[in-house]
Formats: sequence, C-alpha cells, structure tokens
Amino acid sequence: MANYSLGIEDFDKFYDLYLYSFNREDSEQKRNALLTRYKHSLVYGIMNGNKLGSGLFSIPFTVNFHGVTYHMNGIGDVMSAPEFAGRGGAGKLINAALEDMYKNNVTLSYLAPFSFEFYRQFGYEHVFDHVVMSIPSNEWTHIKAPKAGRVERMNLDEVPEAARKLYNDHNSLGGVIREDWWWDHMAYKHSDWFAALYFEDDDTLGGYLFYSKDGPTLKIHEWLTKDPDSYRALANFITKHQSTFDKFEYESDDSEVKSDLLEEPKIADVKTVPYMSARIVNLKSFVMKYPFIKYNLDPIVIDVKDSLLWNNHRWKLSIDKGTVKFEKTKEPYNIQISIENLTKAMFGTRQLDSLAHYGAVQGDAVSIDRLSHALVIEKPQLRDYF
Repeated sequence: MANYSLGIEDFDKFYDLYLYSFNREDSEQKRNALLTRYKHSLVYGIMNGNKLGSGLFSIPFTVNFHGVTYHMNGIGDVMSAPEFAGRGGAGKLINAALEDMYKNNVTLSYLAPFSFEFYRQFGYEHVFDHVVMSIPSNEWTHIKAPKAGRVERMNLDEVPEAARKLYNDHNSLGGVIREDWWWDHMAYKHSDWFAALYFEDDDTLGGYLFYSKDGPTLKIHEWLTKDPDSYRALANFITKHQSTFDKFEYESDDSEVKSDLLEEPKIADVKTVPYMSARIVNLKSFVMKYPFIKYNLDPIVIDVKDSLLWNNHRWKLSIDKGTVKFEKTKEPYNIQISIENLTKAMFGTRQLDSLAHYGAVQGDAVSIDRLSHALVIEKPQLRDYF
C-alpha cells in the first residue's frame, strides 16, 4: 500500500486545505487548535501537484465500553480539494488509516460522517445519537437549590482536575477517556464556553455544566451530576438565566428522551439527532474483551461480511463460565451478518433480534435470539466530537 503519511513539515498545506474545504476563516485560534490535533494524530494526505489534494486525521484515543478499555482511533477532518474530488482520495486515505490501525492493535474507530451512507462502504455504522431538547426559558421547570453546597462559575480553561476525574468516573458506555491534552484542546477550542460547578460543603465536586451563549439561546453542551443535590443545584443555576435568554437548549449524549421528568412535557421541543458512527477494526480483539452479559453461551457460528479481510471470516463463538472462545471455522453458519450491523448490535444501538426482524440479519431464530441476549443492551453514549 502506498505511503500517505504526512509530517509536521506538511502542516501548512494541511491547514490551507482545511480552511478552503470547510469554508473557515483563518485565525490564530483555529490554526493553533488544528496544530494541536495534528501533533497528536496520524495524519494522511495525497498531494495534487504542490498542493494537498486530500487529507484526514486519525487520532489515537482510548474508550471505556462497559468497563472494558479499547484503543480507538477517531477519524476527523476528512477533506478533498474541489479540483481533486472524484478521484477516490478520501477512500484511499481511510483504507490506509484502517490498515495502520490494525497493525497498531487498534480495535475500534469512530467518525462524524457528512453522509452515513458514504461511510458505510468503509464499514462504519451509525451508532451514537444525541437528543436535543429546547425549552422556552420562562417555561423551564423551577427547581429549588439544595440548602447545602454552592455553585461556582468559571471559564472552561479554569475547570479543576476534579471535573476531569468526575467525567471519567461516569463515562462507561463507549465514550472517550479524555487525556489531559484533549481536555486542554477542548478548553482552547471552546474558549467562549463557560462552566458551572457544584461543590458540596466539604468542597467535593458533585457535578458540572458546560454551556455557551448563542444570541437569545443558552446552549448546554455537557451536564454531569452524581446525585439529586448536584442536579437540583445546576438546574436552579439555569433558572437564574430566565431573564437573560429566550430559550434553553440542551444537547445530550444520552439518547433516552427525558421530557417525562418535566412538570409539563409539552413545553419541550425534543428531537433525536444522529451523531457519530463506529467501526470494528479488529473483530477478534473486540470480541475477546467484550463485556458479554451471559456467563455461558453454547457455540454459535457467525458468518461476518466485511471489506477488511482479517474480519471477513466465519467465526465460532462460545462462552464457558465467562471464558470466551472466538475462532475461525469452516462449519455451517447459524448467523450471517455484515460488520456494520454487527457493530450496531454489539454496541447496543439496536438489538440483534430487532435487526433480524427488519431483514438485516440472516440465520436461524434460536441462534439469533441466544446471541442477542448475550450482548449489552444499554445504548452507547459519546460526548466528544472530532
């Protein structure tokens, strides 16, 4: 395979293509933010003469999936110059990145697709959803603040280490385990965001709120609380902005709609927004560490269809007293499934038996049902964007 790797000496070309492809205005902040990602990424590109024709980032992360840590590379800033479009440049770079991930023992990959259909040809599947709830500020449910504790307001770059720990302690459904450089990058990139933090009387951090001002709308980007007091304190903090904003808008990585918790659910304009896609890069690695919810599972042969040849096999899965076996086999299959639909099922986005109902899985009903009941059922959550 051709070598598409870019070095730090190529950053200016990458940045020029970034500005043009995404119609961004040059600024010191944009340049520095992109440079940070560039320095922490595997960067790929194809030259078109003396300019960059196509480019992308492959950013190494780790994720917490139901207590299991996996290496995951986030694909970001996939771009092609208009004069280079249509030559398959982006596809070549994605395939090169996936090949390198496999060689580097990376199990998963996430990306934010401009088109879910386009990225399905590379094995990525819609997995993560967000729920956006908009409420007129004067209709916001008034919640009394707890008598104990206090709320402190600060800029994002002033958020203490305790908030980073609180996030990681409550991140277990496939979200990114944020390293310090990523936290710092977030604070720099979103320098117009604010943070509200709830501290208990002993100065223990109980929750936080990241938000920004967008004209007449107060936008809540991240809201994490560990108990009723921390929730009430931060909900009450939002109430204090009723005279300043016409509308409150909260984009949550939890795809469960919670309008039933409001005094009057009809006041909320709620929509589910498709967010990001995931791909299983190394199927055997994913399955061998996977947090199955069954302690035992009689052998099931799964015929997996994938463009990545190392995944594109017939596999025999069994679990004996918690010990997982997953090996290639030539035995007749019980289930036949694409890597995209297997990803969706194993992430808990849609149960396997539901996928079978809609014709996305083939096989005998008993095997499908047995495997479906061995997979996680909680929908995945991802706050970060790259």
